[in-house]
Amino acid sequence: MDSSDELKNEVHIDGSTLEGGGQILRNAISYANLLRKSLTIDKIRFDRPRPGLAAQHAVSLQIATSICGGKLSGDSVGSTEITYEPQRCLGHGLAAEQKEVVGDTGTAGSICLLLQAALPCALYNQHPSKLILKGGTNATMAPQFDYWEKVFWPTLRYRCQLDPSHVEATVIRRGYYPCGGGEVHVQVKPLKRKLAPIRITERGDIKIVRIRCFHAGKVPRYLGEKMLQAAKTELLKNNLGLKMEQMEAMVVKESNAVGNGLGLMITAETTTGCFFGGSALCAPKNDARSVARGAAQELIASLEGGACVDLWLQDQLILYMALADGVSEIITGPLTQHTRTAIWVAESLTDARFEVTKLDDSDLQPSALVDGNYGSKGQISGKHRIRCKGIGCEPHIN
Repeated sequence: MDSSDELKNEVHIDGSTLEGGGQILRNAISYANLLRKSLTIDKIRFDRPRPGLAAQHAVSLQIATSICGGKLSGDSVGSTEITYEPQRCLGHGLAAEQKEVVGDTGTAGSICLLLQAALPCALYNQHPSKLILKGGTNATMAPQFDYWEKVFWPTLRYRCQLDPSHVEATVIRRGYYPCGGGEVHVQVKPLKRKLAPIRITERGDIKIVRIRCFHAGKVPRYLGEKMLQAAKTELLKNNLGLKMEQMEAMVVKESNAVGNGLGLMITAETTTGCFFGGSALCAPKNDARSVARGAAQELIASLEGGACVDLWLQDQLILYMALADGVSEIITGPLTQHTRTAIWVAESLTDARFEVTKLDDSDLQPSALVDGNYGSKGQISGKHRIRCKGIGCEPHIN
């Protein structure tokens, strides 16, 4: 390897860029592991009230490295700089007889965010993996695990032409803030071919809407029922053309759970295989009906805008668009800062190139974003097309 190749494989990332959060860490460590690049990230979460790595971020970095191999430094809670040195050959991080990787935040840190870092590495690894992930299954400021199950994974599976058995997830125990204590097991079979490009450009009509309200611990069922009725009413009174027979609704008691929990997940599926989600958790002193209406409005905003993916899915697809073989294209509503950050990381660590085109000048702003307007910072209004020529990353075949 000459000096120019060495420089190309040594990447420095300023962790305070754009959104400046944990997504930079999760995406960067995945690319570095898969593409065998030396990585330095500094100024980690620099503008946060508590800068540096939280437990969830440290564990995300550690899981990815455990799967693919390599040396990780600076991965302690509070650290503002990490370095990663790749192992020479991808796939040796898990020996054939050692297929289990445990990631435990020891907090209510999001299991979904652990999986964001772990899944790409496991899909491209040489051996099947069993991921044992511990932390929060339903948390604020992060996707609920129900969203991963009902929106993210069905979209990735369908659009990339993956078999359902490629990734099989089982919720062992739910865990809620502040205790955490949740546990999810994820079986991942490695890819045998390059990832197919992601194309989501036709919204179609709404086929079905599913509402799942849950309560756990000391939270009574009637609060879940209040949420269910409020969400139904909000969905039916808007101009979506929904009918009662297009709705499936349930209230579930999460008997195997740590802590008290109350919330809901609303998902919509269209005739062209697009999936959308709206979700919310209800804090003890909040009004259950109001929280449910907020989740419904979140879903309504995505559907009314004509986008093919919702606000939370668009940035999660960027990494897979960059790795895929061919041209990917998705139609979004307002462009989030998380998405812009994901594109910046992808172009910093790979040869993938993205083209973002604003399709109209309408003021397509979400009518409600729960969790204190999380995700609203830095949004660009309107409808957008994101196109990417992926690098066609090769899976590590036995």
